[in-house]
This record gives sequence, structure tokens and C-alpha cells, in this order.
Amino acid sequence: MKKKLIALILAVIMTATMVPSVFASSNDTITLVIDGVTIGTDVAPVLVSGTTLVPLRVISETLGAEVEWNGTTQRATIRTAAYTVVFTIGSKTFTVNGSNRTLLEAPRIVSSRTLVPIRAFAEAIGATVGYNATTHTATVDYFTKMSGSIIVTGSTTVQPIAQAAADKLVKMNSGLSITVSGGGSGAGVTAARNGTAHIGMSSRELTATELSTLHAYPVANDGVAIVVHPSNTVGNLTTTQARDIFAGTITNWKDVGGSDAAILVQTRETGSGTLDTLNGLLMTGGTSVVSTASPHNSNPLLRTAVAGSRNAIGFVSVGYLDSTVKALMIGGRTPTNTTIANKTYALSRFIYVCTNGRASGVNAMFIDYLRSKDCQDNIVTGEGFVKLS
Repeated sequence: MKKKLIALILAVIMTATMVPSVFASSNDTITLVIDGVTIGTDVAPVLVSGTTLVPLRVISETLGAEVEWNGTTQRATIRTAAYTVVFTIGSKTFTVNGSNRTLLEAPRIVSSRTLVPIRAFAEAIGATVGYNATTHTATVDYFTKMSGSIIVTGSTTVQPIAQAAADKLVKMNSGLSITVSGGGSGAGVTAARNGTAHIGMSSRELTATELSTLHAYPVANDGVAIVVHPSNTVGNLTTTQARDIFAGTITNWKDVGGSDAAILVQTRETGSGTLDTLNGLLMTGGTSVVSTASPHNSNPLLRTAVAGSRNAIGFVSVGYLDSTVKALMIGGRTPTNTTIANKTYALSRFIYVCTNGRASGVNAMFIDYLRSKDCQDNIVTGEGFVKLS
């Protein structure tokens, strides 16, 4: 009996020593603080032989990175504006923009979450990392360590997002200056390409020629809403009806179920990304907006024109919808957060910022903030746009 008891005790001891060290420090709850804000995680960060491991997706999205997981290779690829970082589960080798680096502890999976060494990832993209052993707090400073001057110009659709982000970041960083101006998507793309601006804003897709020198970063989902006066009884148009109205083929509201009145078409100026999107998604088959349409140099000006005329029709970014105009259903779909995000609304699109080549330095940090969880949840949605998935 005594020999059996000793054997049982030895077995228990051996089993205990085989438990991965990731669980050895589970009695100490580690708090994750990024740019002064405590970040909640569904799987708690852990300390392994002095290395803090945190859930990859949480820290990546907080810092504005995209995460791609390959279950076959057990590899996580994280892309910020300036860096591509690749981790492999169980491997102490990781890459930053293709160059190999070495980890003290390999990434691992805990409760179906990928945990990576926070210092390795954060410092790879230029963040500062600290750990307080007394309070068991891991800190990352990234958007609070920005300095320099940034010039941003282009799309008036993207402008309110960029301006709100700039205002917040400037308050967080005493040595940072950000100037944001409009002028249209075409102007923004040109300014980024010729170097008169660090970052261009575009509410249209960049062309293949433009992308040969420029790098585009989606910053929000958007939709082009077809708008009329609130008193207009028409509520839904097919895509064909909408196209024919803007092309000048249908000229009276009675032809689409409305009152007997001439349709007054409102449009955007040449170079507008919103106009380019309308042309690309609606004005197909060689059609274009009728030459007699009244042009306007911004979303607010076009919205005001439609709001002031009972028989007008126009188009604005969904970020500019308000009670002064009515958004029509197109093909039975209303432009909502869901239909825009899943692209079932016919006039859905991304809106972008772009740089000459891949972004770097403080410009890349600004773009990362535009794509961060804080900006997406608070500024993008607050401005009436739809956050990135």
C-alpha cells in the first residue's frame, strides 16, 4: 500500500511539472494598458518566464492593424500602415517586413486565442512597452508618442473623419501638427503623388495607374445615398430608373410613381470621388450624368440644394444624411450599416487615404489611428459612416 501511495504522489508531481508555464503565473492577473486606456480582453494576458503574452487580435486592432490567420500553417500575419509582422505558433522566429527576428517565448494558443509577446510586436511597429511587476501592468504607448507635421488633403467625404482624428491626436501629443483640407479626391490623389501632401484622401477607388506609385488604405465603409426632398412620395427606385434619371432619360417624377413635375438633377463637381463612384456603380453602359445637372462642390452644398427643392434629386455620402433630405431605396435596399458593410446596397464603397509608396513614420501612425478600434468605434460611426469589419 505504501509503495502504491508513493507511486501516486510521484505521478502527481510529474504531471504538475508538465503543465505549460503559461499557466504557472495565472494567479497574477495582468492588466493591459494602451495609450493610457485599460484594454479588456476575453483571454487574460499571461507572464511566461518574464515575457508578457497578450491576445494578438486585441492589441492589433487597438493599434490599427489588420490580422490574417492561416490555420493550416498556424501563422498570423499582422499589417499596419508601415509594417508586416508574421508570427508562427510554437516558433521563436518571427518576421518584420520580411526580416527574421528572434523571440524569447514562442506564440501559443490559449482558449482558442493566439497569444504573442507584446514587447516584440509593439516595438516592431515603433511603440514603447513597459511592465510594472508590482501592479502586474503591461503598458504600450503608440498614438501618444507622435511628433512632427502632417499635411492631409483631398476628399470632402473623408475630411470630417480625418479632421476629428487629427484634433484628438493633436490633443494627445504636444509636438504634433496635422493640417486637414478638402479639395476633392482627385486633388488628394494628385497631392499625395507629387508630394505637396503627406496623405491624400479619396472617396473613390484608385486606378491601376495611380496604384503603381501610391498605396491606398481603406479607412471606412460608405455608401452613396440617392436623396430627394422629404416631401417626395417616391421611396424606391430600381437601379435602371435611378440611372435613367441621372442620365436625363427619365425627366418627370410621374414616370417613377411620383407627382407630375420635372425632375431637377443635382450632381457633384468634376474630380469628386463621390461622382466617380456614382459613375462606376450606377452610370454603367456608357451613360453619364446629364449635362444640364446642377453641380455642387461638396456633399453639404448638394444636400442643401436638394433640401431646398421639392423636385430635386442628388447623391451624397451616407455620412452626410440628415433630416433635411430623404434617402431612397435602390433596388429595394436602403443604405444602412448592414447593407453597406456587406455590400448588398448597390452603391456601397470604401473610402481611403493614400500615400506615395508605403506610409512610414508619423504618417503611418496617423493612418493606423484612422483604422484603430477607437477611431472606428467613435469617430467613424460618430460621423455617420460605417466602420471597417
